[in-house]
Amino acid sequence: MISAADRLFKDRRISLALAFLVNAALGSVYSYGVFRPALEKHWALNASESGLPYMLFLAVFAFSMPFGGALIARFGEKKTIWLGALLLGAGWVLAGGAADINSLALSYGLLGGAGVGVAYGAPLSLAAKLYPDRKGFAMGAVLAGFGLSPVFSAPLIREAIELAGPVRAFAWSGAVLAGAIAFFSLFLRRPPAHPHAHTARGMATLPEHDLGSREMLCTPVFYALWLSFAAACAIGLSVIGMTSSFAIEVVGIEPAGTTAILMIFSAFNALGRPVFGYLSDRFGPGAAGAASFALVACAAAALALLPPARWTFAAAFALLWFNLGAWLAVAPTATASFFGLTNQPRNYGIVYTAYGAGAIAGVSLASWIKEMTGSYSSVPGPMAAAALLMALFSYFSLRKGPGHMRRAHVHFTRSERKSGRT
Repeated sequence: MISAADRLFKDRRISLALAFLVNAALGSVYSYGVFRPALEKHWALNASESGLPYMLFLAVFAFSMPFGGALIARFGEKKTIWLGALLLGAGWVLAGGAADINSLALSYGLLGGAGVGVAYGAPLSLAAKLYPDRKGFAMGAVLAGFGLSPVFSAPLIREAIELAGPVRAFAWSGAVLAGAIAFFSLFLRRPPAHPHAHTARGMATLPEHDLGSREMLCTPVFYALWLSFAAACAIGLSVIGMTSSFAIEVVGIEPAGTTAILMIFSAFNALGRPVFGYLSDRFGPGAAGAASFALVACAAAALALLPPARWTFAAAFALLWFNLGAWLAVAPTATASFFGLTNQPRNYGIVYTAYGAGAIAGVSLASWIKEMTGSYSSVPGPMAAAALLMALFSYFSLRKGPGHMRRAHVHFTRSERKSGRT
């Protein structure tokens, strides 16, 4: 006879796999690079114009995360994912009827970005609750679906573009993706309210240092985490945005070969998430984050100092994509570790606004350097210097652990009592 603990252990693995699939559908945003050249040709756009929908998508995605966290707290993960799927599908379908790049940016960027932002935190919240003892690895495994998405979605989107054109392909793709997200989420199961009852199977007790969003904002470590995450996203998203152009303009790779390159790099992006989730569990978010920045500094320095050979490009960009995935696992793990699981969806929604700030700053700065110097080959030098500084900053500023958070919580509570607030 199967015990309750064994059934729970089996169910949570199934739920984790389904959360991975939900994220794989949500991660189709990373395949926008497949649309971009076709849109430039279709509407005679320059690089800045064709990048507008993607930049708006990333900004809305990030800044709608706090609303997603509030919805998860009130309605649960499943209903929040359904709402996200509805918004994403509506945005992509409306984009399929866009008359110009501005209307496409509003539908794909605004509605689609809100859909992904609302739903994004739900699979992470579920993973952390399913595996509170290994939350870094569990969240990293779910996030791998988001990073690995272009491996599956890019070829399908390319086929849709060839069949329907670059604009109508948004509608076809959006309908399929929204349906897939809603279907996979139907079978998600939440763990019991008190997972410590099943510690015989490895589920640890919940932390005692849970902080609400207001309390979290009173801790210095929140701002250190936010700044580190923003810097990592600025570097990582600028790398994603310039990969194809760097390959063609600097290294001399044929445009037809860039699709396969992006698929390979996406696999590294996905792999970085569970790896650095595990490292965050094992050594702490500060050490894991610092190691990620150090690897970025090495890769960027290689691009800046070595001749633009294909092997240099392949090794360095693989490492850069790997480390974008790293911080997307370090940040939610740090949020749960420092501030607790109870309010993790809402708290991580606030932390995730760093992604939007990093997206805008990184993509804009990389484009500005390219315009000022005439080549993307000038970007890796400043990138290496910034990553080295952030490695030191992250290592020393993110070493404050749960004990520090508990002290902050006690101080905050006493201050409230003195002022007469409840």
